[in-house]
Amino acid sequence: MNKSKYLVIIVLVLLAAVLTTSVAYFAPKIINNNVNDVNVSSGKLELTIDDKEVNTNSISPIYDEDYEMLSYNKDFEIISNSSLNSCSKLYLDIKEISPELKSKYFKYKLVGDGVEVEGNFENAEVGEMLILDNLFIEANSSKYLDLYIWLSYQEDVDQLDMLGTKIDASLLLKSYDARNNNSCMN
Repeated sequence: MNKSKYLVIIVLVLLAAVLTTSVAYFAPKIINNNVNDVNVSSGKLELTIDDKEVNTNSISPIYDEDYEMLSYNKDFEIISNSSLNSCSKLYLDIKEISPELKSKYFKYKLVGDGVEVEGNFENAEVGEMLILDNLFIEANSSKYLDLYIWLSYQEDVDQLDMLGTKIDASLLLKSYDARNNNSCMN
């Protein structure tokens, strides 16, 4: 009787082990087959700049008030093919800048469609330089902007070393959904 008692206990333990292993192996596979992936799409964000290149090596000093007529000018369009409004940051992605142009006298101005921002290249380095923050662009619309770059003539400053210099850059736009950003809204 002792032997049959032990035999029953061993069979029950083995049966429990087999059942536990089977449930542990098959249960996730059965549950996983019934799970559906959930995708949520709120819209499309797609913006492009029609002409991005900013290259000049013919920089001459001019008076600041003459920038519209005599400076390097890049007019471009930012085109939104989005279903969402966007908030964007516009950068100059500088590939090359002559060391002499890293000056407060080397200036830029960005104007158009309610935008007017100006600055200089005193702290410019190769890489991304932010020139416009919080540019609101409505879905499926465009913004037309003009970028002016010039060397500001100063009578009391020797600017000869700035002549014959070069900047090579391109415009870069980084955008995100403006829905939850009040700082970008007009």
